[in-house]
Amino acid sequence: MKQTILLCGAAAAVGLTFAGCHSPVSREIRALGVQSEASERSCTLRRNGNFITIYPGSLRANFNGGWVHLVEPAQRTEGKSGVYSLSEANLKKVVAPLLNREVAPAKPVKMILIDPGHGGSETGATGAKHQEKTLNFALAQKIRDELVKRGFTVKMTRDTDKDVSLDARGNLSGTLKADLFISVHHNAAANRTGTGVETFAMTPDGCRSTGGGAVPKQATLSNRYDGANLNLAQEIQSRLVKATGGPDRGVKFARFRVLVKAHCPAVLVEAGFITTPKEELAIADPARQRKVAAAVADGVEAFNRRTAAMKK
Repeated sequence: MKQTILLCGAAAAVGLTFAGCHSPVSREIRALGVQSEASERSCTLRRNGNFITIYPGSLRANFNGGWVHLVEPAQRTEGKSGVYSLSEANLKKVVAPLLNREVAPAKPVKMILIDPGHGGSETGATGAKHQEKTLNFALAQKIRDELVKRGFTVKMTRDTDKDVSLDARGNLSGTLKADLFISVHHNAAANRTGTGVETFAMTPDGCRSTGGGAVPKQATLSNRYDGANLNLAQEIQSRLVKATGGPDRGVKFARFRVLVKAHCPAVLVEAGFITTPKEELAIADPARQRKVAAAVADGVEAFNRRTAAMKK
């Protein structure tokens, strides 16, 4: 049955139809040139050696084994022969950029701006023993050192414990002509049981953020990098999960001010929960920080290989 679905889906993608063929996905999905495998619970789309699995009524999707978020829930019509569909925004801003590994107009990476979140009077979240601003800075320094070791030029939005406005952080990427912007944070939860890592990309133009909120009428400068932002976030997040053991909270979308103001592909990393006692001890451990730094650097290198391939 799976082979029949694959053959029918491939034929439909190029405008052919075989007797008895039923495609489990909409015409718009087939237009991407994907192969599809579907059940009542999920549908997997494959292209270019990548796959994404979608689930009816869910924002969550699984890309190459890790969680990402759609901008609108996937849909499926009722019944055993139900057909999966995705909104135009999902197809253009999430699925196609991931399956095709779209990173244009990003440039090969030479200069990276690292942003240790908070600082000065802005302490960020507070754990039992640590302030977020301190842990952000410690991790950011290790990320900087790891990237420098690998041949990148790296600058920081702050080199000391001082106040730096959100707009100034993002705008500095333009002043320095940075090729990437990475903001470093740690998470917080009121119930003190939150756990795991997540990476945010700038919400694509015209789409709603993962956490909801209004949709601006106009695109921002950073939206020209929507595909690159998403792929950079995915490359980093997948490696963070392996380095820390997760849980994998996924790649998400948000209009954080530092991302809105970025002049290059940009992400914001949440490297663990400072408000969860056991996890606070872990994220304060220099050995774990070095693992996280290496994971971020691995993600940057993987992204950079894609920008280099794009130029060939």
